[in-house]
Amino acid sequence: AFLVSKHFGVKTAYHYALLHPERVMGVITLGLPFVLPGLELFPREFFPKCFYMLRWEEPERAEADFGRLDVKTVVRNIYILFSEVNFRHEEDQEIMDLVDPSTPLPSWFTEEDLANYATLYEKSGFCTAL
Repeated sequence: AFLVSKHFGVKTAYHYALLHPERVMGVITLGLPFVLPGLELFPREFFPKCFYMLRWEEPERAEADFGRLDVKTVVRNIYILFSEVNFRHEEDQEIMDLVDPSTPLPSWFTEEDLANYATLYEKSGFCTAL
């Protein structure tokens, strides 16, 4: 099999390939390079305290942030935020509060895409895969 992964799935794909080389013909990843097990690519100190991944590691923080809004708005906000190279925010701001409701969707993400993803996430929630 070939494993294809992005961001959060990269580490899992690499580790699976290392543990089961007889099952994996290749690994394709986007976003992160290979790092040996037990090493960190970027230590926590590398990121500001308000970095979204560090915030959302706090138990129930992402759930509370997302839970204030309908699913379609959460998906919309995420695609707008993460299409930006850098977005600035204060430590006391929640991630979902960073998007101005009048901000248009990225040109590559249509209203139809948004509706489809919102429907899928309404069924699955945000804690599991679609």
